Amino acid sequence: MKQYLSDKQLALVSLCCQLLLIVAVATLFFYLQGEAAARSALLGGGIYWVPQCLFSVRVFAFTAKQATPSSVMADFYSGAGIKFGSTILLFTIALKFMDVLHAPLFAAYITALLMQWIVSFTLNNRY
Repeated sequence: MKQYLSDKQLALVSLCCQLLLIVAVATLFFYLQGEAAARSALLGGGIYWVPQCLFSVRVFAFTAKQATPSSVMADFYSGAGIKFGSTILLFTIALKFMDVLHAPLFAAYITALLMQWIVSFTLNNRY
């Protein structure tokens, strides 16, 4: 019999994998292009990781005792809205007010996004 991770465990594993990957990408940029590239990669990864954490906290921490399908969807959509809004805010702050290198920033962001998809589809493939 196959044993699956709970949704909370899957979210935590996914967040930890993304964080490790972001640090690895930033380290790679540090050795290849220097400190400014590593800082930009950390910012890019953080732009993905922080909203993902906010989404996870919103969806898992504030679930109703008597969960109905509509309350679950409301939690999910509010978490998605928080994630979307905070991503836009963080990109705006990074690109408008900070001195960043665009290639490392977007490379780390996209790598973290791809990691989310890979972990979601492979680690707990029960659907």
